[in-house]
Amino acid sequence: MATDEREIAHKTQEKFEFYVISLVFTLLALSIQTAKFGEFVIADSLELLGWLCLLISGIAGLWRLEYISIERLKKVQKDEFENKIFELRELQMKGVNEIFLLETNSNQAIPQRMESFRTALTVLGPVIEKLERSNFRKYKVHRYLFVASLACLLGSRSYGPLTQLARTVYGC
Repeated sequence: MATDEREIAHKTQEKFEFYVISLVFTLLALSIQTAKFGEFVIADSLELLGWLCLLISGIAGLWRLEYISIERLKKVQKDEFENKIFELRELQMKGVNEIFLLETNSNQAIPQRMESFRTALTVLGPVIEKLERSNFRKYKVHRYLFVASLACLLGSRSYGPLTQLARTVYGC
């Protein structure tokens, strides 16, 4: 049951990530198509800044999606190595001293085999940490620039009407 819930959560998260990436590029395309320049320099600057933020946000999101699968693959490899160490430990407790390796077509002592998996884990650990940090940075760039782009586009599109409203109300 927990596996099913985990799979559902994973699929929901994937769908959400693809939806947000699609939303970013859709908003970029629509904001470019509906832009009107020339009336206010501040509004024009905010519009261009909003486009830039959307573009960088979208690229960071796509880049993150590209490396999420690599990160997950490395985590699966780590789990497999840990499981193999556990299985070898069980064999060792049952009195087995050597195992046959297909890749070398020879026997190997269980402690040596366990050590090779531990070595692989020590190499894999920093790689996973680096991928996690990198993907988290990409996520932050994607997320914060998306919000910043919305603020810039909102400011750009509302600057003219707010200026007109202020002139009407305050007679400036």
